[in-house]
Amino acid sequence: MAAPPPPQALSMEELPEETQRLILRHIPCSVDHGRMSLVCRAWRNMIRRQRNQLRRLLPWLLLRAPFPVGSTRVACVLSGCRVHHFLNITPLEARCFGSHDGAWLLLDTRELRPHKALNIRTGNVCDLPRKLRRRTDPYVHRMVIHVAALSSSPEHTNYVGAAIVTSWRNPAPSVVAALPPRHRCVALWRKNWRWVFDFVPPGDGDVALDVEDVLYLYSGAFAFVTQGEHLRLCKPFRLQENMLTTKWETLRFRPRGRLHDQYVRARYLVVSREELLMVVRFTPHPNQPTSKFKVFRGIERNIADADANFPVDLYPFEWSELDTLGDQMLFVGHGCSRSYKADEYLQGGIYFLDDGKFYDDAVIFGNGNVNHYPCSDNGMWSEGGHVQRCFPRPDPLDQSAPVWLLP
Repeated sequence: MAAPPPPQALSMEELPEETQRLILRHIPCSVDHGRMSLVCRAWRNMIRRQRNQLRRLLPWLLLRAPFPVGSTRVACVLSGCRVHHFLNITPLEARCFGSHDGAWLLLDTRELRPHKALNIRTGNVCDLPRKLRRRTDPYVHRMVIHVAALSSSPEHTNYVGAAIVTSWRNPAPSVVAALPPRHRCVALWRKNWRWVFDFVPPGDGDVALDVEDVLYLYSGAFAFVTQGEHLRLCKPFRLQENMLTTKWETLRFRPRGRLHDQYVRARYLVVSREELLMVVRFTPHPNQPTSKFKVFRGIERNIADADANFPVDLYPFEWSELDTLGDQMLFVGHGCSRSYKADEYLQGGIYFLDDGKFYDDAVIFGNGNVNHYPCSDNGMWSEGGHVQRCFPRPDPLDQSAPVWLLP
């Protein structure tokens, strides 16, 4: 009796739609999707059909390729840390200080015109301002951008940028040994400006300009969160071709009834489902790895919450801690935090970078000509309280720390 014929394998077209979708969910990198499409026409049609149904692609976590030494190529964590040979971050010593949708990276290249926006897919480069003017000071100041947010693509004619910067005047030649005094401030600019303007918001008593993060809101305003966990909203207005003015608003939040039980390493702003969230990152003590996160939603207080110390008319808002993230996952990074549905590719939680020292002078300005960027405190925090070190490279870098690349 003849043996029964072996079962016929299903072709790609015959696989159920959910099975096809599941395949792509296990291969989240869009570059790998392109490689898969080269297998045959059936695979190419499947990828095109399923990608139209999937939601937005996730950010890529880019790391400097470890080999060869001195390479400008980067490895993609979503692709199993494979090196994508067409992706390069140049020059080698460039420091990434943020990103923007459409595969734009914001770089400090340490060149004559150091601040640039690089589209890592197309190779297009747009210069960003390198100097700062204060409205009460006739001198032009040098500056370094810590973190920035853009209203639209750097190639857009009318985009506006907002940044947290440190500026200083060049020391006189006779005082070379003395370090110039540095000044932290908020700065704004429009496309093609050679310098930014120092837009210091009006004083508001106990709300100091100790801003930590900036986020562009689609209402046309930039939101800054302070160390006191208040919000400063800045809406820029274009008056003439080279003129810009701003309208500032302070949203005061009542301090919570208890202090945080651990050291706050960083605060981030992120929009999720049309709500503004504040993500707080903790460590047990300074210079220790991340231990946990808390997520808060900004809400209006009601009269029942009134008290003598924090009346509702002076502190009309408060941060309400979320019990759960639900089906959300958050990618947090200064100036480039994003929210996605957790069932797209990865489990829910908070994915984070080692950017807790974005404002550390020793990291940004270096010791002599050497900069050592922290890069080991990356990973994913789940709601059970567990921190998973799911990203590689535990050693310090003399190049830029990891960065999100927003699709």
